[in-house]
Amino acid sequence: MDKLRITAIPDNRPVRMTIAFPAEIHRDLLLYARFLSEENGGDANLGKNPARLVPIMVARFIERDRVFLKKRKEQSEKQ
Repeated sequence: MDKLRITAIPDNRPVRMTIAFPAEIHRDLLLYARFLSEENGGDANLGKNPARLVPIMVARFIERDRVFLKKRKEQSEKQ
C-alpha cells in the first residue's frame, strides 16, 4: 500500500513566553516598530505592540546562523 508523504503534523501551537529586555533594547524595538509602521503605511497597531516583531526577528536570526543550522542538521541525522 502506498504511504502518504506527510508522516506527522508538527506542533505549531504558539508558546507564550515572558521576557525582560534591557531598556536600551526596548527603546530600539519601539523605534524599529515605528520606522516599520511608517514604511508600511502607518500600521498603528504595530507601534502599540512592538512585541509582535520579536518572533519574526528571532526566526530571522536563527535562519541565518550557519553554525546552528549545521548542528541542527547533524542532530536530526543522528535520530
